[in-house]
Amino acid sequence: MAPKKGNAKSKKTSPKKVGTEAWHDEEWVPSSMGETELNRLVEAGVFPDRTTTGWRPTLGEPFPTPHTDEVVVFEDYFWRGLGFPVHPFLRDLMELWVVSLCNLHPNTILHISIFIHFCEAYLGILPHFNLFCYLFWLKKRGGGGSKVVSGVYLQLHDEMAGEYLTVPLNTSLKN
Repeated sequence: MAPKKGNAKSKKTSPKKVGTEAWHDEEWVPSSMGETELNRLVEAGVFPDRTTTGWRPTLGEPFPTPHTDEVVVFEDYFWRGLGFPVHPFLRDLMELWVVSLCNLHPNTILHISIFIHFCEAYLGILPHFNLFCYLFWLKKRGGGGSKVVSGVYLQLHDEMAGEYLTVPLNTSLKN
């Protein structure tokens, strides 16, 4: 008998489907991003000003409630190189993987940012999808953690460790 739709134990469940099965209060904590915190990011030069992008503070929201013209992002993404508008390569990857930004681990944002810069600045080419897939694979996070927030991440293929850039990654997202 085939598993029922929405069964969390199904082997072919996409990251997006897993996210829709989670309860908001189990997956999210209230937002701590008020106007002061967002302006601190603007002053540090990692986040565009309010006039440019139209961001809004979300302090105290129990879980993300984006308007139709908004996207859920996390502070760590900007410290790891995310910028707006997002690079078409990142948009294409998210479309291929059927994930949203909030599904990506911040270290994944860092890997993608470095890869884009490596291709454009060092190799002098647009980011190349086949090269990217040769180096990395997308892995769904296991264990008892969140299945929505940072639920998928990039991992360098084992045999590529000596062939690609060495990147020191944060192992914890806690301050």
